Order: sequence, then structure tokens, then C-alpha cells
Amino acid sequence: MKYELQIIGINAILISALLTGSFLVICATGGENVTWEYLGFELIFPFYLSVVIGEWCKIRTDSMFEVIVAQGKSLFHWIFRRFILLFGMVSIFAVIGMIGVLLLKTTTSFSNMISAFFPTAFFLASLCTFVSIFTDIPHISTMVVSVFWLFSIMTMSLLRIKPLQYLYIFARYADIKAPLWMINKGILIAIGIFLWISIYVIIKIPLSSFGKFCHPTAHFH
Repeated sequence: MKYELQIIGINAILISALLTGSFLVICATGGENVTWEYLGFELIFPFYLSVVIGEWCKIRTDSMFEVIVAQGKSLFHWIFRRFILLFGMVSIFAVIGMIGVLLLKTTTSFSNMISAFFPTAFFLASLCTFVSIFTDIPHISTMVVSVFWLFSIMTMSLLRIKPLQYLYIFARYADIKAPLWMINKGILIAIGIFLWISIYVIIKIPLSSFGKFCHPTAHFH
């Protein structure tokens, strides 16, 4: 854990604090025509969390990766420990931001912000981690999730097709009604869990008949 803290350093904490403070200032001065609780905690903070995971949860881009694979007890635990550390850190600042919004905007509720933030954040962060085990090129996982996040915003007009409402990652911001948005969030959590199961299986299974060159985790073994 000490090595993980050294990699993260103070920068992630300072940037998270700056984001939270900036968001609260904008929220306080931005008027009532924007649903700040969903803009902030379903769009902005989950995206920021996925960027943090992509940039600081180093897996194959870590300079010590080969050493950790060769000498570490469990590669999966190493990845998951980094993920939890970063996810928890950003979540603390997100909760602080939620409390600030509650003080500034009395029309919202803490449960609405929690339900908007955690499923979407868990899905995007898990997707970023999943992508990162396939490449040792820096910033690729962040780029993939960023493109997906932007594409999701741009395709909001497609929500008139009702089946898409079950999968759209910004259900609360798009004003999808209950109980459909609850099912939507449950699906996002389920997909996130499936991604982690896939990460575990990919790391643990022996090389298959597809060959060492084709296997995305060839260097794990």
C-alpha cells in the first residue's frame, strides 16, 4: 500500500480538492436552471474518477509491473487494491461536494446524489481498469473511457428508443423516471461486477490455444 500511495502522491488529492471547490463555487453562482446534483455527480465526478483510475491506477504502464508479476503474491489483489484506494479517495471528495450542494440547494436530497454517482462511477472506473489490462501504452484506457463518456452525452436524443433507457449511463441527468432509472443503475452495477470478474478470469486462466502472442495478458505469466 505504501508503494501505491507514493505513486498517487499529493497531486490527486490537490486536484480532487480543486475540482470539488470549483464545482461548489459554480453551483452557488450558476442559478437554478441546471440540475447541479446530477450534472456534478452523474457526469462530472464519475468522469473525473475514471480519469484518475486511468492515469494513477497504473497496471501494465507501471515501471515495476514485470517485477510485481514475477514476485507478487496476487496480481488481481494488487490491481484491486489500487482501484479501491483511488475510488475511495475521489468518493470522499464527491461526498464532500454532495454535502456542499445540500447546503446550497435545498431542493435536492443526498440519496438522489448517491444513487446518481456510485453506479455510474463504478461502471466507468471498472471499464477503465478493464481496458488498462490490455495495453501498456499510457493514457489509452483514459482515452477510451473519455470517448465513451462524450459519445454517451451526444446520444441522449436516442433515449426515445425505450430499450436504450435501460443502458444509458446518465439516467438521472436525462430525467429517466422511476422505476426505470433504478433498473438502469442496477444494470450498470452488474456490468461493472462482470468487468471485474472478467479481469480476474483473464489474469488467472492459463494461456489458451489462441497462442501467447494473441493473449492480452501474455506478459502476466
